[in-house]
Amino acid sequence: MATKNRKMFVTQVKPPLIELDVAIVIKIGALLPFASIVSCVLTSVLLHFEESTRTHCHVANYLPSISAATGGFTPEKYIWRFGIGYHSSIRILFTIVEYQVLRSRCIGKTTGLYKWFTMINAVLCFVENLALVTLTYVSSSDNYSIHEKSFIVFMVFSMLHMLITCILYYKTCQSPASYDETISLRRKVTSMLVNYLSFGAAVYVFFRHNSYCEPGVYSLFALFEYVTVFSNIIFHYTITHDLRGHKFTLGPSMVTTNKQH
Repeated sequence: MATKNRKMFVTQVKPPLIELDVAIVIKIGALLPFASIVSCVLTSVLLHFEESTRTHCHVANYLPSISAATGGFTPEKYIWRFGIGYHSSIRILFTIVEYQVLRSRCIGKTTGLYKWFTMINAVLCFVENLALVTLTYVSSSDNYSIHEKSFIVFMVFSMLHMLITCILYYKTCQSPASYDETISLRRKVTSMLVNYLSFGAAVYVFFRHNSYCEPGVYSLFALFEYVTVFSNIIFHYTITHDLRGHKFTLGPSMVTTNKQH
């Protein structure tokens, strides 16, 4: 009796080489600039108070601006560059993850215009990150023109990114919105509005200080500047609410082999 060889395909599931909770990675990315700013401001106040709070018209000032606290003294500038260097690399992952999250929310709900806006939003996020790196490594004392232009690009693109993100989330919420969607969108809108208002207040007191040189006004500018940056960090942090349970994996998850009988 003749026997026939039969091929059988067996799939073996193998664990990934690396498996990380995406939300935890994003949290680390948000913690880096927050911890860096707090460390730099405290170090400047303790070690370089007179130099970091000096103004062009020599009026009383009690808080260093972020530029003064992060770009002019040692070890502050190295703390800041270290934190932002690692943060910016994680932000690349954040940009990709946010793009995928927004694209997945539009399945069966929206038109091609929505997909274009998700791409535009990802570009805004990428350029915002690039501008942050530039103004971090080119301080105002190194090249004021490049630092200033990088800051303007950072603020414009970050504010546009916040606005478009909120609109895209709102357009793709369920009807009625679920509890998780309501919480996520509320946090995004709140941090965006705080960012807009604090930045507007910072611009106002900055020009007021330059025009009238009133004691303590530049301290208000520094305070509003802190709020602007922290609200930006919080906005990016809110995506962790949408990523609970998501994993980042690296490596083969399954291998198919042939067996003959």
